[in-house]
Amino acid sequence: MISFLLTISFLLHIVSLTAIYAMYKQLTAPKTDDTKDVIQLMEAYLEEIKLENERLQEELSQSMNHPQPVPNRPNIKVANPQISNTKEQSTAHETDEPPVLPIDIDIQDDMEVSLQSQILKLHHEGLSPDEIARKLGCGKTEVDLILKFHEKK
Repeated sequence: MISFLLTISFLLHIVSLTAIYAMYKQLTAPKTDDTKDVIQLMEAYLEEIKLENERLQEELSQSMNHPQPVPNRPNIKVANPQISNTKEQSTAHETDEPPVLPIDIDIQDDMEVSLQSQILKLHHEGLSPDEIARKLGCGKTEVDLILKFHEKK
């Protein structure tokens, strides 16, 4: 029986030493393949960026040579504009007209009230947590939790 256990122990030691040696060999092996792949990938990426930059420069030079008309926008005349460029000031005085500044008039500003502020408002109005939860369509435990946090502050 003892010889059987010694044989199994010996085999397990051989397997573990082989595994340790294989891992050591894998760790010490030079990783030139991975670095070469990364370098090639980065070079390809840089080349792609260079091509895209060249294309953008060509489009910009073409658009500078051939300006395209700007779509009509509503203009508002300003009576006393403050212009820092002296060249623009001199042309404005020569024509005796104030420069026209384009301003977008379609400005919308929406404000959304948070759930916490809605809960606190309804609580201050005297509603119970059950009524607040039903009115806002949220859970009663959520309402209770927000009210408890507010009470601690």
